[in-house]
Amino acid sequence: MFADGKAITVPAEVGFSFGTDGQPNGISALHTHDESGIVHIEAPTAGLTYTLGQFLTEWGVLDGTSTTPGGAHSSAADWQVYVNGSKQAGSPKDVVLKPHEEIALVHGAPPATIPASYSFPAGY
Repeated sequence: MFADGKAITVPAEVGFSFGTDGQPNGISALHTHDESGIVHIEAPTAGLTYTLGQFLTEWGVLDGTSTTPGGAHSSAADWQVYVNGSKQAGSPKDVVLKPHEEIALVHGAPPATIPASYSFPAGY
């Protein structure tokens, strides 16, 4: 994610729930383990389709509850989305998540270079 050319870190443990003891006690099909920005899909049923909008909902961002442009709760309609470096038409929320794609959400001025690929670690 980029707002006015500056990177926004996707946090670790999006999609995890925690008990009162602070230990994880649940995990969503869409989640992150660390701050790498890699979204993990561990679907309970093979063949299901997941979208960027579902992940953004899990994260709790771009839900349109704020009028602050580029803010965490601004509307997803105010953002542009790029998949493997190519700008996509339509709502960012409609982008279907597929293995090993580089997805960049951009608000305002884009970064000098839109990421077009990512070197995923072995096993991903």
